Formats: sequence, C-alpha cells, structure tokens
Amino acid sequence: MSPITSEPRFTPSRRALLLGGAGFGALTLAGCGGFVNDDDGGGSGAESGSGAGGGTVSAYLSTEQNTGIEPLVEPFTADSGVELDITSVAVPDMNQQLAVQLSSGTAADIFRVSPGYSSNVAAGVLGSGGDLLDLSDAAWAASIDDGTRALSDVDGKTFAFPVARNSLVLAYNLAVFDELGLEPPTTWTELLDVCQALTDSGRTAISHGLSGGAIYLQFYVYILAGTLLYGPNPDLDAQMRAGETSFTDEPGWTEVFTKYLELRDKGYFTEGALGVSPDQAMQDLATGVAGMTVLTNSGLPALYEYSETGAEAFSILAMPAGDDAEATLMPTAPDFLAVNAAATNPDGARALLEFLAEPANVETYANALAVLPGLDVGAQVDNPALEPVLPLVDAGRTVSYANYLWPNGDVQQTMLQSGQQLYADEITIADLLAQMDAEYAKGTP
Repeated sequence: MSPITSEPRFTPSRRALLLGGAGFGALTLAGCGGFVNDDDGGGSGAESGSGAGGGTVSAYLSTEQNTGIEPLVEPFTADSGVELDITSVAVPDMNQQLAVQLSSGTAADIFRVSPGYSSNVAAGVLGSGGDLLDLSDAAWAASIDDGTRALSDVDGKTFAFPVARNSLVLAYNLAVFDELGLEPPTTWTELLDVCQALTDSGRTAISHGLSGGAIYLQFYVYILAGTLLYGPNPDLDAQMRAGETSFTDEPGWTEVFTKYLELRDKGYFTEGALGVSPDQAMQDLATGVAGMTVLTNSGLPALYEYSETGAEAFSILAMPAGDDAEATLMPTAPDFLAVNAAATNPDGARALLEFLAEPANVETYANALAVLPGLDVGAQVDNPALEPVLPLVDAGRTVSYANYLWPNGDVQQTMLQSGQQLYADEITIADLLAQMDAEYAKGTP
C-alpha cells in the first residue's frame, strides 16, 4: 500500500478539530449476539413502509448508545410510526462483526461507526468506500461543529451523525485530596507535586490498569499529545500526511512518551500496572488506595458504583501536560451513527436521525449518559459531574483524540501492543515510534 502523502480525503486540518471535537472513547464491556438483518421478520423496507410512513428500522448500536436512546424509542415511534428493532453489542465486538455484515449484505439499516479513519468501520473508511448513505442534505448536518465534521465528512459529504461527545478526564478522590490539603493540579509541575504528596502519604498517585490490551495507555498519549503537539501545531496531521514529519521525526511524540514513562519511573502509577485490570484501578481510586485516575467521562457512573457516597466522592479536571495552564486542551471524541448505503428502510433511518437531532432529544440523550451533546443545538447538560470541564468545552479548548486522523487503525493497535513492551522496558521509545511510522506509511486500506 502506498503512503497517504497526497490523499485528498484528509481535507480537514487539526486546527478545525480544536474548535470542538468530542467523543466517545467509551469502553463498553457488556454485549450480546451480533445482528442478522431479517428481511421478513421485522418488516423493514419497501414492503413495510419507508420512514415517516411506518415500517421498521433495524439498528445495530453499542451498549452505551442503546442506553442513551432507550428513553427516546417510544416517543420516536409515536411521532413517526416507525418501529425500531435494536441490537446492542460491545464496541470491540461490533467493530469486528460490522465489517463482516457489510460485506455479506446483512448489516442493519443504521449502525455505529468510529470517527475519522480510526478503524476499518470508521466514517471516513466506510464513507469513502461507498458503504454509507450520503447525509449531507439533512437539516442537522449544519449543526455539526467543525471539529466533529472533520471526523464525519469525506470530500465535503457528511456520512455520520454525532449522537454524543465524550472527553478524557483526570478523576480524583475528594476525601483524599481534602485529607492531604491538595489542590487540583493545573500544570504538569503541579501534577508531579500532587503525585509526590500522594506517594508520600502511602497511596498510589495515579491508579493505572493495563491488563487486557493496555487500552488505557492510549488515554495518556491522547491527553499529552493534545496539549503538547496539536495545541502548538494544529496542522500536524496534514504535515504527517505530506511526509514532512513523522512520529520519529516530530520531537513532540518523543516528549509524549517520555512524560508518560516519567510518571511510571517516579513510581506514581499502580505497581505492576501491566497485571492490573482497569476495573481494579477504578476500585483503588474509589476506596482511597489511589488519589487519581484517567478515564472517559462516560466511565464515571461505573466509578461511582464503587463508592458508598457515589458521585459526591469524586471530581474531575482536564489533565495538564505542560506548565502553561491556559494551554491545556481536553481530548474529546464524537460517537457516531451512520446509515447503511444498502439500507432496506433508508427513509426510516433518516427519520430517526432527524428525531435524535431535535434539541430536546439531544439533551435527553446526553443527560442519560452524562456525556456532552453531539450537535450544537443549544442542548444543556444538567449533570453536575461535568461542570469542572464544561468551561473548556465552551471556550473551544478541546482537541480530538490523536488517532482519529491516522490513516488506519493498525497504527493505534501497534501503539497499544508495543506500548506494553515499552512500559515493561522491552523496547525503547524510538522503537515504538518507528513501528508506528511503519504502520502509518501503509496508508488507508
């Protein structure tokens, strides 16, 4: 495969992403069986109506999307006459099954897709491959912010609907901070000072679980890269695509992993993190064994369940990466729905998206999951847990996850797999960056 140095599909710049990307780095764990499009069982398609006229729309959602849409199902059917046949599944399983369903012609009318080019079932990959319906003429398309649009559009055409946005945050235990007289850190130096104070108290500074694929390693990379790389250079993705720089050549990428390992080397992460599950790491924070941890804001409800006082036991902040507090950016990510280009009930699928785009319904969905609204339609989030970071969202101090405009999902997968070796000191930062460069050079499949 050829490098992507001149691929026109990557038209949006990282500068656009700074205007308000967001997302759903959600790590859903529950799941159920895969979807099989039943042409005769659900009454989908022309035989049973087309959208506003009735019929059934088959939907293949993540478990979290299913939770968010649940309070809207009956109102939608009452409003449109369209029934929904929903199958929900965990995101990792979905990413594997959806590609098979699309190739075999058994995919649902509407389904979740990843942002940008972050997987083989991402909006950019499927949209450019002709698997998704062009939704550019939908009224809601005008309410997509520029950062999200960079991850939903291909060559000026909109292929994905942002149902919500999520963010990466540093959660901390309020009782522990109060006991030690600690203030939430706003700079990297302050973060190190807080970590040292927590360590001196006999606690784990940052609860970190890397077993099961080191999935949480990526969160630190996106946090550090957002402020250290994409803040000062919003055009970095374009420069990497043009072959003007690379993971190896760009000093900021080395700084990202150096700072990550600095936290390890100072003893601030959970001891033996490679053998600790993310769930155990969360429990350590809840019980005061640890003072802080990184997670997506959609993971907060799970954290609350481990504390007797629930949400009142914690607060969140945007994790600093440098010593200019005003330069800190918070990584955010959209969660998308898209319509199958071969949908049996495309009008019904469009009607569902139009319904979800109504401001009151955007608000209902966001509040059901404690996430940020997907569209700029004036929806208000009433979850107090998000209040500490909402000023950054309002000020546009957000940045998309770094991997979304990498040309293929294997770059991220290499980072995760080889990142475990980096953490174990089996390879160097230079080794890891060279491996990521090699995957990047393969371009988009």
